[in-house]
Order: sequence, then structure tokens, then C-alpha cells
Amino acid sequence: MKRRSFLKMSAAMGCAATVTACSPSSKAPQPAPPVTPPPSPENVNWTACLVNCGSNCPIKVITQDGNVVRIETDLETEDEYGVSHQARACARGRSLKQRTYAPDRLKTPLRRVGKRGEAKFEPISWDEAAAIFVENWQRIKNEYGPKSIFPLYGTGAYYGFASRSAWLRLLNLDGGYLRYYGNYSWAQQNEAASATWGGGSTNGTALSNLKDSDLMLAIAYNPSEIRQSGSGEGYDFLNQLEQNNGLEVIMVDPRYTDSMLGKENSWYPIRPGTDAIFIEAIAHEMISSGWVEQNSKAFIDKWTVGYDKASLEALKTEFENSGDATKVDYVKYIDSDNNYHDYIMGVGRFAADGPRTAAKAAPICGIPETSIKSIAQKVMNARAPYIITGAGVNRHANGEQAMRACYMLPILTGKIGQAGVNNGALPSQFQMFRAGLPSGSNPVTESISHYNWIDAIERGTEMTGRADGVRGTPDMDTKLGANIKMLMGINGNILINQHSDCNKTHELLQDESKVEFIMVCDCWMTPSARYADLVLPDTSWLESNDLANDSYASGLMGNLTMMSAAIDPLWECRSMFEMCRLFAAKAGFEGQYTEGKDEAAWLEELYQATKSNARNAGTQPAFPDSYVEAQKIGLFKKWGDSGTIAFADNINNNKPFGTLSGKLEIYSTKWAKYAAEWTLDTSILGNTIDPIPKYQVTWDHYEDTETREKYPLLLVGYHTKGRTHSSYHNVGWLREAAEDAVWMNPVDAGARGLSSGDKVHVYNDRGTIEVPVRVTPRIAPGVTALGQGAWFLRNGPVDSRNGKPIDKGGAVNTITLYRPTPVGKANPQHTNLVEITRA
Repeated sequence: MKRRSFLKMSAAMGCAATVTACSPSSKAPQPAPPVTPPPSPENVNWTACLVNCGSNCPIKVITQDGNVVRIETDLETEDEYGVSHQARACARGRSLKQRTYAPDRLKTPLRRVGKRGEAKFEPISWDEAAAIFVENWQRIKNEYGPKSIFPLYGTGAYYGFASRSAWLRLLNLDGGYLRYYGNYSWAQQNEAASATWGGGSTNGTALSNLKDSDLMLAIAYNPSEIRQSGSGEGYDFLNQLEQNNGLEVIMVDPRYTDSMLGKENSWYPIRPGTDAIFIEAIAHEMISSGWVEQNSKAFIDKWTVGYDKASLEALKTEFENSGDATKVDYVKYIDSDNNYHDYIMGVGRFAADGPRTAAKAAPICGIPETSIKSIAQKVMNARAPYIITGAGVNRHANGEQAMRACYMLPILTGKIGQAGVNNGALPSQFQMFRAGLPSGSNPVTESISHYNWIDAIERGTEMTGRADGVRGTPDMDTKLGANIKMLMGINGNILINQHSDCNKTHELLQDESKVEFIMVCDCWMTPSARYADLVLPDTSWLESNDLANDSYASGLMGNLTMMSAAIDPLWECRSMFEMCRLFAAKAGFEGQYTEGKDEAAWLEELYQATKSNARNAGTQPAFPDSYVEAQKIGLFKKWGDSGTIAFADNINNNKPFGTLSGKLEIYSTKWAKYAAEWTLDTSILGNTIDPIPKYQVTWDHYEDTETREKYPLLLVGYHTKGRTHSSYHNVGWLREAAEDAVWMNPVDAGARGLSSGDKVHVYNDRGTIEVPVRVTPRIAPGVTALGQGAWFLRNGPVDSRNGKPIDKGGAVNTITLYRPTPVGKANPQHTNLVEITRA
């Protein structure tokens, strides 16, 4: 039966049923049938999911009568990989309706009336908010100087226009602020990459080159969970595995992740913090067997320094005769006896330590000796090995050294620069250009690490480059000269939740004589917002006009979304551009801030700069003339695979690397100077700098036997699929879909009488969290893991074992240690020893 005939018959039967339901002889008046108004038309707008997962997926918002009725994603083109495949959002982006209408949305500016952390506030007007912010900003700047003002690291929203740039622009127009360097994700690996090749840590061979590889050795690499976008790195990874059935995939990770699940040939569960000794054992097999001498020594001699004593002696001679004052000065830092070959082989200076064998590494890293030797043989036999190290290795105590150790393995193969071969770094990807609001010039030259702002609150006046990594001072001993007195949390949860040792930070922030003013600008009452003196309600992405590119890890398919507000700003929320305009007016320089342009004019200007950028040439569809027209189209794409092969230009065209020597520095000249001149607290286990990659035993490490007597389990954080860092934690749907439970091996759970679903306490001296346990063989014995980003909730009774209130929110940073790493002064948040008991 045709659909039209079926509908006619249904209508006729409906009429018959109506007639027979009432007696035709009835004298009672019949009510008029209800009139159902026609449904309002649906409207479609494009926005983007702008959290820091690396993808910025496009989102289609369907509204009716000014309300969001559903969320869709990119289904605009045929899903043909490598042509114009769909940039489909994951469950997080698809839950944006729930997130936008969440019960904890901030509705109006708030002024604190209780203690910091109590979340006791009273609503105020925007005029009152402007007066409070400007008065405190100007007072603190005038009394303590602009270096006392610190906008915290934050990546909760990757806007192009109404972004944190609005705040930095505001501050720069009247004195500036204290800068930071580094980030919580990649700080240590960036330092390791800079030391080794003089560049960044995300310049590896593109994943599309896996078609030319015969072996993939992946250490802590997990794109299927971390990069879930339908057009991101994870999707590229899956497609390349499908296209190269002959590729052998070896995964080394404490957890059996979703990047495995049968996609790997073998999984080797490794103990956290022991990656370096695992790599050294492979290096020993390669060197001691004579393989390096026969196969890669010529490459090493030409392109590296520090492999052996001869290379360092030659470097000293070269620097002495260079006529370059900087190089001549570095000669005194080069110690030719401290070379990689002698360290691995246990000869010369290292004779007392012995060789770095598989037999020595196995009981430490947890991978059997025979397996280490087998992996080493596969690396030596591989024609084109793709070796990659994920960022999880770098977020450990002295993760700088662990990353350098891992970067050594591709160098030893001597095949860097060839098709299908990686340099060890994260893969290069394509990213389209998006113009943003210019933040202006900051007159403050000094910067501190993104992580050690805690120190700058208490002793910023005394901090130096030599002892604390302060940059931008005239010399290493010039003091920063100011304590932080004003903190600004802008679309981020670093203030308490994503920083180490939540309890320590809580105690510090309670003292209002130290930090005198805290402003948080966000959309939700996050844990960080609870500690603010002034809370400002931002508009959500569904309420914003803006420009979004595909971010930094969206794979090889680029996209741009011209965002258009699907709904009006809710309650009294304002965009960051508009609230900063208000504050600029209050401070007396609105004209400088706006340059006479309103939001529409700024967006048109930024669109034209985006449209004309050469990287964006050839998008599908083509860019229209104006931003308003582009908003109607919404989504623009471009396939951007350039087939990048890491360091091919250097190797094939004799182009120097970015190091002082111009070579791959196995012996880092820069770190040799750091080791000689920086002040480090060497009483801290593993708090050392060495110019060559060396395995480090650190505090809270498997070999920290003193601490392990009390806290026998290693605990690492990981990126759960239900959040991006702490973003989306307040969406109930995602909490149901992605369980927040601590993973535990059956051996460890059995020894403690625990079963899946039991509530447990995970604790150490820093604090206690209460979470369910998930007993699973997908994690190594002696190791536990918890998804990072759950919201800190210091609401339980005091745990007598450490004197700290139990965190029933389950934030992993309740039990992490605040201790900056040696080189990057960065966060070591995967280095933890804990005990777990039934709650």
C-alpha cells in the first residue's frame, strides 16, 4: 500500500470512530473539537564544541520558539574518508543541550558573601560587578604592580572572538599582567623536544604515512579515547590501520585502552614512570648486538651529538673554533665522558652501574625480559618503524627525562626522515586558520611556569630564573619582585580542580591576605567558581556569534565553523567581549578597547582575515563575501594531508636542526648549562637535570620503596571519554555513560576483598577520595587508574588517616602532589602512590 493511500484510509477510519463514539440521537451539545496550532518552524544554526580535546567539532543546533529542541552534528556530505568525511561530534558535543540548560548555569553576576570555597554568593547587577572588578584591579595594580595580576591558564572554551583574548586586551591597555609559559598537557615533552631537536613535540610524521610503515610501537598513545571526533586524530588512526593490514601494532600502556580492543597485535602493560628504563633496555639490545654499529652509526655520526665520547670531543672543538661567543661559552658545559653509549653499556664513568640490560629493566617496568628482547628485535628488523610516545609519559615526576629517553629510540634506528618513520613525537596534523581578537602588547616581560603560580602567591618577590624558572628577567638572579595578589580564572577550572593537591590549594586560597581578589568568568558553578570573590556569567556556545577552526588535533580534515547564536543569551549572561567592554568603559578607555567597532564589525573584520588566509584556500564550499552569509552556510572543510614526514627536510636537504649544535642533541647543550647553573633541591628523589637521557627514580615511584611501604599502589590519571579535562562533568547523561570509577586489577582487588561497584577510599597523605571501584584485567597489577577531571567536592567527614575531609566528588587532584618538575617547572600529576580500602 502506498503511503498516501494508507494516510487516507487512516483518516477515514478515524472519522468513522468519531461518528460511532457519539449517539446520533443525543440532544446534548457537543463541544467543538480542540484546535491544535500548527507547530512553529524549526530554525537551524551552526556552532561548535570548543573544549580542549583538540577538535572543535561543528554542531548543528535546532531551535523552536527560541528554545533548543535537539542537537545534531555534521551530516552535510557523503562520509568518504580523505575527500570530505564528516566531522561528527562525540557524545560530549551531542549533549550540549543538557549542558546549556544545566541547573548550575550561572545566571547573573555574583559577589561572595561566605568563605572562599563555600559557594555562598549574592546576585548583583552588571554595574555593581564592573565597579567591584575595576576597583580591585586598579587598586592591586597601583599598590603591587601589574606583575601581581595573574590570568590563570585555562582552555575551557576555544573561542576566536569573545575569548580570553578580550580579558588580556583589557589588561594590556592599562599596565599588563604576569605571563605564563607552558601548559598542563605538554610542558615536559615540549622541553624534551626543544632539548633534542630544537622544536616542538607535535611535529611527528603524519598518521597517513602509516601506509608505508611495517611496525608501529606506541607508548602511552591512546587516540581512540582522547581524540574521539569523527574527523580527528583517532579517526585517522583507525583508517590507517584499515588501509595497512600488514602493519604490526605494539601498544605499551598501563591500561588496555580503547585504542587497542583488537586493533593491536600485542599489549605490554608497563608500570607508570618506568618507560625510560624500558627504552634503555631496547637500546642496550640494539647497541650490544652490534646492530647500531652496522646499520645506523653513520646516521648517528652525521646527525647527532652525544652518542659517544668522540662526538662530544668533536663538538667541543667545533664550538671552540666557531668564532661564536655563545658557542665558545658552552664549551665548558660539555662533558665528553657523559655520553649515551657509555651510559647504556655501563662502561667508562658508568662502569659501577653496569649495563642497562633487559634483565635489569624487567622487574622494574613489569615487562618480561623475553618480551623486551622481542620488541627490540622487531624494531631492528623493521623497514620503516613508526615509533610514537603519547603525552601521558610527560606528566610524571621528571617527565622531561622520560620523554627524552623515548625520543632516543627513533634516533637509534637511523631511519628518521624516511617514509613511514616517525621521530617519536605526536603526529603532525592539519589545522585551518582562524583570526582572533588581538590581545595587544603586554608591557610586562616576565613569565612564570603555568604551574608554579602557587609559589608566586607566597614568595613571588623572591623567585628567580635560577631557582624557579622565571623567564624574561635581565639575568637568572634578578627577582620577580611581586607576589600574585589577583587571580583571574577565565573559562577554566585550574584554580582548584585541575591543579595539583586540591587541599593545599584550598588552604592557600582561604587566606585573603595572600590572594586579595579572585575573579572567575564561566558558564557554570564549577569548583573554581566556588572560590571566587566575583563570578561573571559567560554566554555559552549556543548563545554566541564567533569563528571556530578545527583546533590542534583534528587530524587531516580541516574545518571552519562560522558560529551563529541559536538562542538569545540566557538570563543576564554576557559574552566576554561585552563584559570587558563594560569594564573598559568603567576604567575610562572604552574607545581604545573597541576601536570604535561593535561585535558585528569585529566579526566581519576577523572573517575577512580568515577568508583571505592562504591556508584556507580551496575550502568546500567556497567562502561567501560576508560573515553574515558565511553564518548561513555554517561549515567549511578542506582535506589537508601534506604527507608530512618528520625531519625529512632536515635529513634530505641538509637543513640544520634548531639546537645550538644544529644536530639532534642526544647530549643537550642547553640542559648541560641548566645542570651546571640552576639551583635544584636534590634532596627530592629524582629532582635532577642531566644532559643525556637517563632513567630517573623519583618520589612516589615504583622504586620509592620507603613510600611504597605505606602506599603500595601506583595511581595514574587518564582522559575519560565522558569529559574533556573537567568540562562536561556536570552533564548527568555523560556521568551515566562514562563511569567515574577507579580501575583495579583483580589480583589487587582480591587482596583487599573488593568487587566491582564497591565504594572505596583512595588515599595518601595529601587527601582521600571516595569513588566506586572497577575490577578489570585491563590494567597492570599494582597499578590503578582514575579518569581525571571529576569535580572536587570537599564535603565528606575528615579521614583520620591524613586529617583531610573526604572528597566525594572524586577529583584525582585531591591526591596528587604539588611539586614542579626540574626543567619545565611543570605538573607531575600521574606520579602517585596510594592505598585503596573499602569505604
